[in-house]
Amino acid sequence: KTLAIGIIAIIAIGFGGTMTVLYFLPTPEGPAKKTLVVATMYGPVDLDPIVAWDSASIDVIDQVVEGLVAYDLGDPDLALIPRLASALGTWNPAATEYTIPLRTGVKFHDGTNFNAAAVIAHWDRMEWALNTTGANTVGVTQVAELYEFPDGTPIVTSVVDNGDNSVTFMLSGPYIPFEALLAFSASYIQSPTATPADDYIATATDIIVGTGPFKYISFEAGVEVIFDAFTGYWDGRPYLDRIVLSVIIDANARNAALLSGDVDLLQDPMDAMLGVFDLTDGITLEEGPQGTVIQYLGMNNRLISRDLRKAISYALDYDYILDELRGGNADRMKSPIPQGIMYSDVTNAVAVLDIEIARGIMQDLGYGIGWDTNDNDTENLDSDLWEAATFETFNYTYNIGNSFREDMLVLLTDNLGRIGIEVTDAGGTWGDFIYSLYEIDGKTRNDLELYFIGWGPDYNDASNFINPLFTNRSIASNGAQYNGYLSAIEDGRDPFLLTDNVQLLMEAALSESNATTRAGYYERIQELLTTKDYPWAWCYVGKGFRAYV
Repeated sequence: KTLAIGIIAIIAIGFGGTMTVLYFLPTPEGPAKKTLVVATMYGPVDLDPIVAWDSASIDVIDQVVEGLVAYDLGDPDLALIPRLASALGTWNPAATEYTIPLRTGVKFHDGTNFNAAAVIAHWDRMEWALNTTGANTVGVTQVAELYEFPDGTPIVTSVVDNGDNSVTFMLSGPYIPFEALLAFSASYIQSPTATPADDYIATATDIIVGTGPFKYISFEAGVEVIFDAFTGYWDGRPYLDRIVLSVIIDANARNAALLSGDVDLLQDPMDAMLGVFDLTDGITLEEGPQGTVIQYLGMNNRLISRDLRKAISYALDYDYILDELRGGNADRMKSPIPQGIMYSDVTNAVAVLDIEIARGIMQDLGYGIGWDTNDNDTENLDSDLWEAATFETFNYTYNIGNSFREDMLVLLTDNLGRIGIEVTDAGGTWGDFIYSLYEIDGKTRNDLELYFIGWGPDYNDASNFINPLFTNRSIASNGAQYNGYLSAIEDGRDPFLLTDNVQLLMEAALSESNATTRAGYYERIQELLTTKDYPWAWCYVGKGFRAYV
């Protein structure tokens, strides 16, 4: 999932959103460098770990705050390892109590001791954020879906100080991904002295205080985020004195900044710039393997029928996306659960470009009746009719500054125009896009009709690719507003039969301890989503690149 490059500190670039992390080694070669400047597209949307659910925010949080456990990023299987815990925990036979020992001698950046009381304070604050007690008048955290059972019951009922530098998490019931959930940023432990118990941290004016290798210094919106080394870090002082995340929204300017020497490190260079960086003296380009970040065209399932979504899926030129827009640096996405995550199944026949099928579906819906559906425009005398028609019009939302998503507007306009669907430009800021996805500040998911977004795991479990993205229990990250019950009905399946309803399957899989049975649930989920319900157009899984001086 990641490559080591010889610089020090821990700078986790977008684990929640991109699962790309850089290692910083304790004995770097070459001359000492006191400051590392990293180019990034955006600054944090939410600074508070208990709220943040976007990669730009988690990029910042990961430098400052730590969890009880973390992933071994040198292990292809991403095994969990202790971080603020001194060892991994143990379960009781019923899988409802998880006891974990804590590391001693660790201090927060403000001098507060890390101990059982700090862990309990964090989970008391999570209880407030979930509004379990009814005392939260500010608003329930947007990551609530990850910390509750599907019926809204909190996963953790209490945390007990065992008096021996260990704590026990008491769960409402068996929750198979719980240990992995502890590695997600909202589970990270903040200083109880510096963190409000009953309010959220304000991104624009507040700071976060953790135990990590870097202290959070400041954020100037649209300009930069600054971190300074924490000399008292429990695992040894960072080699670097300072890290600066330089916010450069425009993709061309961001890439040019590396060439000009204004930044030292660039995550995910533009595909068109890979050859340039590879041939430039003084710049090193590194390529990683296929990642676990899925990229898809979301479709509003409430506004766009299943048959229209299917037609759109068959109208898209996926080869053009892979070969031209991504320059051959991506693989076709064939499942919402990517390869590398347990229970991934990429054997289902996902939609491929077939204009004849797409036009046939449109005719089944009553559009273009009698017109030739042949996809050969030189032979099809009705091609001009298809392309001139406007049977449906959908907006396309994306974040300006993301060159690929900007290019997708052109492709969608062309591809969907061939089946009589007009696409309008609804590009905007990253913040506006996120707020529509999560229905914040008066924005709603109904603002989105077509949109392009990616998803990387919050933690390493198949459920994290299914439940947040497809649940109908809450907003979660279900921007497409997929509903397992309605989709079953639309396809003629029994919505109350476990094996016919994605919602029932995903909920059953959370507590299923039998690995074979759990695998069967996820196999059926993937089959229904990719071959029956068409909530998204399954686009690509990319390879990770970074360039640095």
